[in-house]
Formats: sequence, structure tokens, C-alpha cells
Amino acid sequence: MIALARVILIGIFILFSSIVISLLCLLRPKNPKNTYIAALMYGKVAYFLGFKVSLAGNENLPKTNAIFVCNHQSNYDVFIATNTVIENTVSVGKKSILYFPFFGLMYWLSGNILIDRSDKNKAINSLTIAQRNIKSKNLSLWFFPEGTRNYAKQLYPFKSGAFHLAYNTGVPIVPVCISLYYNKLSLNRINNGKIIIKYLPPVYVNKSAKESAKEVHLSMKENILDLEMKQN
Repeated sequence: MIALARVILIGIFILFSSIVISLLCLLRPKNPKNTYIAALMYGKVAYFLGFKVSLAGNENLPKTNAIFVCNHQSNYDVFIATNTVIENTVSVGKKSILYFPFFGLMYWLSGNILIDRSDKNKAINSLTIAQRNIKSKNLSLWFFPEGTRNYAKQLYPFKSGAFHLAYNTGVPIVPVCISLYYNKLSLNRINNGKIIIKYLPPVYVNKSAKESAKEVHLSMKENILDLEMKQN
């Protein structure tokens, strides 16, 4: 019964928020402030899911713009990871997001960047636009570098796009680690426990993107395991 109520209410929330943010976007299209407002709204849903979200490592946030890379457990990350989104940040997501009813349109209108991974030339063009925006608009970008959901099983290898951008623009990579929650989530349970989200120290990419991706991957893997121990 609790699960059904949550599903229905979350569906209503997504419909309502998509309409509100989409209307806001018509007034100021592709403005990153729209993304920040959406993130504030979606982040509150974590508590409705029965999670208590705790942020750590705020001292590691750079004073300049950055490229954030985060582990990706499930679609519920849209309610979890959004608790860490700072102002003037947009995310980079798969083109398929556009086809999610209501949410996809809002996501695109908010100024987030869609990448068509099935077409290499289009993907490169999208990243080129992102690189231009980092420099000209002082934007921060948010990536799930695994490229797919891992369902709290293991941290998949990282794609190198975010690290190429960091190298080309000189802005730091800020790793964001979310403690494992997907294997503990029950929509029928009122209290689903604590989630710890930690910003790691910024990393400046001054070597090959693939090598940097591997180093950040290892650091995040170790920190996620450490968060798991603190969580239990």
C-alpha cells in the first residue's frame, strides 16, 4: 500500500514539476537557473522515499566552475544526486531522456545537454558545445561517467568524455560518491535509512583522459566502500 501511494504521488509530482519548470523555461529558455530550481525540487523527493540524505566534503567544492562525475545506481538518482547540484550547473545525459513523458521535455528545455551515443559525430558535436559553454558561460557540468545504471552491484568503467572536457578547458573534475542505496530500497518501507553523498577533492586533468578516468574511478570505488562502512 505504501509503495502504491509513493508511485502515484511521485508520478503526480513529475507531471506537476515538469509543467511548472517547462513554463519557467519558456520565460528564460536554456537558463541554468531552471536546472538548479528543478534540482532543488527533485532532491526533496529523497525524503519522501524514506531516505535521510547527508552531505560530506563541502570543503572540496572549488570556487570556480567544475565538471562533476558521479556514480549511477538507478533512475532514483534523479531524486538523490540532485541534492548535490550547485548553481550554474547543467547535466549531460543520453538523448533517450528526451522521450521520457513530460520529464524529457523539461530536462531539455532547462538547458541540460543531450548526447546521442549511437552517432559518434553528433556526440562529439554535443561535447564541443558543452566545452564552449564551460568557457563562455562559466558553466559547471554534471556527468554519470559509467554511462548506465549499475544497480549498486559494481562501479562500471568510466567513459572518457568528461575527462577530455576537463583537460581541454582546465576546469577540475570533482568526483561525487553516493553510498549504496538501491539494494536497500523498499517502496513499502517508511524508513529506508541514510544515504551519504561525498564530494572528493578536485582533480586537475594533466595527463591522458583515459588514464585520469581510471585513477578517479579507483578513488571513487574506494570511497564508496568507505561510505558503505560508515552507512552501516
